[in-house]
Amino acid sequence: MRAAAACACLVWTLAAAGAPEEIKIFTDELAAPGEHTLELHANKAASRLQLMPEYSYGVARGWELSLQLPFAYQDTTVSAGGLRGELQYVAPHDASQGAYWGFNIELGRVARSGEPRFWDLEMLPILGLRSGSWHLAANPGMSLALSGPERRLRFAPAAKAAYSTSEKSAWGLEYYLEAGPLRNWLPRDKRAELLFLAWDGKVGKSDINLALGRGLTGATDRWVLKTIVEFAF
Repeated sequence: MRAAAACACLVWTLAAAGAPEEIKIFTDELAAPGEHTLELHANKAASRLQLMPEYSYGVARGWELSLQLPFAYQDTTVSAGGLRGELQYVAPHDASQGAYWGFNIELGRVARSGEPRFWDLEMLPILGLRSGSWHLAANPGMSLALSGPERRLRFAPAAKAAYSTSEKSAWGLEYYLEAGPLRNWLPRDKRAELLFLAWDGKVGKSDINLALGRGLTGATDRWVLKTIVEFAF
């Protein structure tokens, strides 16, 4: 709890608008069958703070269901970001070494400030490899608005390379790109592109991801601080 509080304080005080509510690389880390987990996602960019509690349940080996409730705080105003449901699967594999694969499907009723609500579908392949102390993961994700005027398939890949310095600590780089329509990418200066220096650790039963990101294009926030704290029960 002390670690979670410290992360929350950092998110409030270190500022660098609006990054996505969920800035996360999906790997083979799932709730065990019958296990409940609660994650708190938080990211801070400019004057905007975004928070998202996420409840997950392990329905079977390799299968996890999640519910997300994002909201944002800006200029003393709190706004809800809609509701999202998520299904994640990872095929059986050696959890200590070698390759793995899976997928994540997310359906949400999205609410953004000043915009009408719309239904959105996200599809993310999960590809990973562990070799020695290295852990590589990639999510060549795509999303599609199911309602509203912009119903084009969008490409938003993400990837991570992490090196474990101990059983409970790893350092690495995370990369996120929002390229725009799959068949007609946006010009580079209009893409959202972020590179994070990230730390992953474990404190008691809590998993923590803490990262500081730098925008690589003019269309991206200059600095973004994000953290994810997971509690299992």
